[in-house]
Amino acid sequence: MKRFNSILCVIDSEHTFDTAVSQSIRIASDHQADITFVSVIGTVGFWRSTLHPEEDHHKFLDEQMESQRATIASRLSVMALTVKPNIEVYSGIGFIEIIKSVLKNQHDLVVKCAEESDWLSRIFGSEDMHLLRKCPCPVLILKPGQDDRFRNILATVSVNDSFSELDKGRVQEALNRQVLEYSVTLCLPELTQLHVGSAWDAYAENFYRYGAFTHLPEKDVDQYTEQVRRKCSDKLDILVREMNDMLGKDAIKYLLPRIHLVKGKPSREIPLMTDKYGIDLIVMGTVGRVGIPGLIIGNTAESILEQVKCSVLAIKPEGFKTPVV
Repeated sequence: MKRFNSILCVIDSEHTFDTAVSQSIRIASDHQADITFVSVIGTVGFWRSTLHPEEDHHKFLDEQMESQRATIASRLSVMALTVKPNIEVYSGIGFIEIIKSVLKNQHDLVVKCAEESDWLSRIFGSEDMHLLRKCPCPVLILKPGQDDRFRNILATVSVNDSFSELDKGRVQEALNRQVLEYSVTLCLPELTQLHVGSAWDAYAENFYRYGAFTHLPEKDVDQYTEQVRRKCSDKLDILVREMNDMLGKDAIKYLLPRIHLVKGKPSREIPLMTDKYGIDLIVMGTVGRVGIPGLIIGNTAESILEQVKCSVLAIKPEGFKTPVV
């Protein structure tokens, strides 16, 4: 089972301070993990060159950073911390400095509260999406106000054969196992209901069923779609059995996971699941090509992130290389 050892808590707003810190403390307590609190002060070229002479810039920035450090320390002093907090303050572009800290200090979880919803009513802003796409370790983006424990966690796994990376699906299979392990990790310490959800569809079903030149008998198409459903159901059953074997009977009786396999596109069905079952945290893999630095996130994951209104734990596949150096 996965464990967190070093948590990086991002503090980027007074309004979201309590949310990010309280969840980080809760997870750190469950895992006996260390916490580092990080804040990044942005710099603007026009402000730097026009309002402050170059020779005064570094001094002014140092004063800002020290003031931010003192403010964070003061607010943390009234929180339920059992050790002296480690506080880092950087200047620059937020997501880049956060990822550099992850690489330098080997953090294995980033916790950050979501930015304010934008005009599309998405919960995640551009800074969040950069982290979700490019951070090498798992990223927990919290819904504003998510100060309490998670009550319903949805582990999303892919059992369709739509993803292959010339490796017969091994990347996806490994990522599915990671999603389940991280979900269980967050469920066990609390009275949290675990949901395991997946969506399936039969490739080109409508084309076979309604196509003008490829119209097949109804029974043949029904048989084809049923074969796909059974195959997906069998793969999901195997994943669940592997999870049960990993946890043992006592833990399974405690968790009583609810399994959901629905027909449809994951980009539509997964957000519907979050609404239907009152999900307040979705755990998902961001699948894409591995071993190549760059923007590595699948279209399905991107579409889901654009729609959900709950907190998200996003996990990268093994072999992911961040483009940030």
